[in-house]
Amino acid sequence: MTFALLGRTALLATRRRATAAASQQAKRRMGGAAAAPEWTGIDKVVRGYFPQDDQLAAAILGGYFGLFILYKIKSAISGGGAVEEAAPVAAAAPVSVGSIPDVDSEEFGAFLESEENVAKLVESFEK
Repeated sequence: MTFALLGRTALLATRRRATAAASQQAKRRMGGAAAAPEWTGIDKVVRGYFPQDDQLAAAILGGYFGLFILYKIKSAISGGGAVEEAAPVAAAAPVSVGSIPDVDSEEFGAFLESEENVAKLVESFEK
């Protein structure tokens, strides 16, 4: 054997020993789990069906979801409530004599036919 081969073998053996020692020191030993609590009353009955916490949480969420679905089905069957009719739109207030009607109203065209009204409109723009 050559010295290079011996050196390489020794290096690999040392590396394996160092890795094994490091992994043994890094292992965390957590010990055992805590003792299961003793349930009494309604908790004992419920935990008989759902022993794990995630099972109990899923059962509670499922119960609320079931209530929500039943409410939606009931409201869909009963018609969802009475629909109110829209209140009738109030008619536009009549324009008093001497005032300028709105530009979008139908009365504005009739308002512009008189020269006096056009003069009022021009005066209002100048103010």
